[in-house]
Amino acid sequence: MTFTTPLALLLLVAAPLVVALGWPPGRFRRRRDLASLALRALIVTLLALALAGAQLTRSADRLAAIFLVDVSDSIAPPQREAMLQYVRDALASLPPDDLAGIVVFGGSALVERAPSGLRDWNRIESTPNTGNTDLAEAIRLGLALFPQDVARRLVVLSDGRQTVGDAQAAAALAAATGVEISYVPFAAQESAPDVQVTEVRVPSAVNAGQAFDLGITLQAEAAVPATITVLQAGAIIHRETVELRQGINRYALPLAGGGAGFQDFQVQVDPAGGDRFYQNNRLSAFSRVIGPPRVLLLANTPEEARYLGPALEQAGLTVDVAAPEQLPIGLAALAQYQAVVLADVPAARLSPARMVALQTFVRDLGGGLVVIGGPNAYGPGGYFRTPLEATLPLEMQIRDQQRLPQLTIAYVIDRSGSMGMAGPSGVPNLELAKEAIIRSIDFLQPTDRAGVVGFDTQGYWIADLQPVSDRFALQRLVATLRTGGGTDILAGMNLVAQTIVTDPSQRKHIILLTDGGADPTGLVELAGQLKQDSDVTTSVIAIGQGPAVFLERMARAGGGNYHAVEIVEQIPTIFTVETVLATRSYILEEAFVPTLSASSPIMQGIAAAPPLLGYVATSPKQTAQVILRGPAPFNDPLLAAWQYGLGRAVAFTSDATARWAANWVTWGDFVRFWDQAVRWTITEGASENLETRVMMDGEQARLIVDARDADGAYLNGLNLELSLVDPQARAARLPLRQVAPGRYEAIFSPDDEGAYLLRIQGQAGDLAISQTTGWVRGYSAEYDLEAGRADGERLLRELAALTGGRSLADEPAAVFAHNLTARAAPTPIASWLLLAALLLLPLDVALRRLLITRGDLERLRAALFGRQPAAVPPSERLSALREAKARGRQRAEERAADATSSPRPGRQEAAAAGKRPAAPSRPASGESGNLAGELLKKRRQRNTQDG
Repeated sequence: MTFTTPLALLLLVAAPLVVALGWPPGRFRRRRDLASLALRALIVTLLALALAGAQLTRSADRLAAIFLVDVSDSIAPPQREAMLQYVRDALASLPPDDLAGIVVFGGSALVERAPSGLRDWNRIESTPNTGNTDLAEAIRLGLALFPQDVARRLVVLSDGRQTVGDAQAAAALAAATGVEISYVPFAAQESAPDVQVTEVRVPSAVNAGQAFDLGITLQAEAAVPATITVLQAGAIIHRETVELRQGINRYALPLAGGGAGFQDFQVQVDPAGGDRFYQNNRLSAFSRVIGPPRVLLLANTPEEARYLGPALEQAGLTVDVAAPEQLPIGLAALAQYQAVVLADVPAARLSPARMVALQTFVRDLGGGLVVIGGPNAYGPGGYFRTPLEATLPLEMQIRDQQRLPQLTIAYVIDRSGSMGMAGPSGVPNLELAKEAIIRSIDFLQPTDRAGVVGFDTQGYWIADLQPVSDRFALQRLVATLRTGGGTDILAGMNLVAQTIVTDPSQRKHIILLTDGGADPTGLVELAGQLKQDSDVTTSVIAIGQGPAVFLERMARAGGGNYHAVEIVEQIPTIFTVETVLATRSYILEEAFVPTLSASSPIMQGIAAAPPLLGYVATSPKQTAQVILRGPAPFNDPLLAAWQYGLGRAVAFTSDATARWAANWVTWGDFVRFWDQAVRWTITEGASENLETRVMMDGEQARLIVDARDADGAYLNGLNLELSLVDPQARAARLPLRQVAPGRYEAIFSPDDEGAYLLRIQGQAGDLAISQTTGWVRGYSAEYDLEAGRADGERLLRELAALTGGRSLADEPAAVFAHNLTARAAPTPIASWLLLAALLLLPLDVALRRLLITRGDLERLRAALFGRQPAAVPPSERLSALREAKARGRQRAEERAADATSSPRPGRQEAAAAGKRPAAPSRPASGESGNLAGELLKKRRQRNTQDG
């Protein structure tokens, strides 16, 4: 017997105390008291053993086998099917009392089936990571699945190509716990020759304009023609077809360093006819170009960059001018720039993916962003509820409701069957329309009014014209829109026209969304009549292939805007733009002189600014610094800045052209102003203080940063933070912890292959330290040709030898051979001990409180079995008592007879004698016939005589 809490055995000293205190003092009832005392001592002993966690150790001849099935990518489909068949054959011979479990593994290990006695198994349901082979994790998981009271065996079905983990260490743990590891080898199947990119070499840093070579190393298992493609920032810069020879092939591509920044390169090889693994056909590399800061200028029109581009170049910045649609989506391409400038760019020209990339560039990579206004920027540009608004220090809505006229807006939505079609994003057009209406309602003021009409072959009011005070109820009605049948635009427009002309609002606007395909009769005339007679404007949003021409004419006649939508995901942004333009209050065009409201490095050395002719009204966010303001009485922000994540953003609500800034483009400090505005957003600090490298440790990566000052001394106590952006543009923030003098580390799990961007930022006293670098996670060794030629069975033999196992190839039944030492396992009995103590307690109470005779037992037997109790011969003492009682009864009867035969003196005789006559005696109940009655009678007679 063993105990889990031996200290509780000290309670056993209570048993002798119970015996000593409860020992009976006299001979009376001694046997019963001793029996009760023994029970109480036994109960105390049972409780002490239960509290000590008593266990019984017993052994059983049972076996549990866990199959470790390798499903990594190095296992070809025929091998995988052979593994499954081996497991099925072994399970068919599973003995009744034995157990079998299954673990599938690749880069991770998952339990496919817990140990059980089931013999049926059809297919693999679990999906572990197949890009690596971690046999060590599979062994550790298998060890955790074994019950305690069985002999244990692990059976590995694999090619033995370990790419991560330490299988030998895991096998040593198995050997220490008495677990055997046997194996079934599955050699690699011959397949198509493979070609892989083994290395891409570029200098870690080059100067701007400096020539360098891009080195490429390829390995081919057979001679084959292939196409080599080189990409920089996602764009193809070189492509050629070569004849690869068997073995190693090296190539060099001469390149020149561009503008300063972070440049990424990717090499991809495509062999003719394909090969075994596509994962090893591409590899990336990074280089940092040292030079003047590089800025990307995105302009809505060439006029927007006419003055701004030369001014930034004159300030010493390298400027790339591009259209908004050319903004790189990949963060590696964006990382080559220190800042991005948007000049009057509407949100509709930036896809949602580009806006998210721009937001991540600023927030997580420490990039700079400068947004310059114009008629197509901010609120009028559709920035409301976009990632761009979240990045800027300004809100697109005007908070002062008193300055906005009351607006009534009617949404006329095509709900025909064609609106149920989905765009490239997979979202049906009608669902995008509903999202657009909801976003537009959010932009409206509580005093505004809105209504929704849907139409197919006729018009329906989805939501009547009503105040927007309860916008949630209105949005719930919008959500009830469903697709219907045909398309009759006039039916929907007529339904709105009947109501909106009498609405009391100052501004009235209709937004029509349709994919065309309707009879145009009367539509242009109706839109013109509403504009002319009731000042109701109409805008048209046309989607689909080749919208009808009459829709543009309709918008022109209605005094609104026409939007031909090619990317349906832009519909919500366009609705917001229409909502802003309908108020006619967000663009203020008048001459004014900006007012300086806060000091900032952006205005350093600038005493005053010339007049501006217009701007876009916005509202500052709570933590934004408003540097310049517009004219009274509104004092809207004109120039605002803030820190956003690791980066900085600046918003200028006027423009940089001759439209509103005609006096600025000829201003002597025009270059200085924009140079300081852009450079303030560039947070790149003293990166030479940091030395960064990444090391892979199994499936995890370790970032190591060594920090030194200019004299080479360690920088300790830094508060460093890592911002990590993976190839899927997912961002994460991790603290860097100091592990040694001047050394800081962070651990992360790179789940995807490709380029990772790393931004390290911190503070060393008054010195800002920051660095942007890159790291490439190449393809796994699972796809490496050299690793594939290694003898995988050798590792399996070593694991088996370490634990006493062997190869079980072609022996499925041997998996459950009972040739292992039976294991003894402790069985807890504390609950049984407590139960026994509980059952003995009432027996002890009964023994002390109840007197049970043999007659009681006979009566109990008679009641249970229906028998008459047998006559029990009386004991000697009881017989003597009965005889004495009989003699006493006899004497009493004799005396009673004598008293009855003698005459009684009458009353007169008694009076003559001077005595009171005695009252006639009444025999008490039970006086006659027993000794007590006779004694009572004699006592009364004596009293009478004495009286």
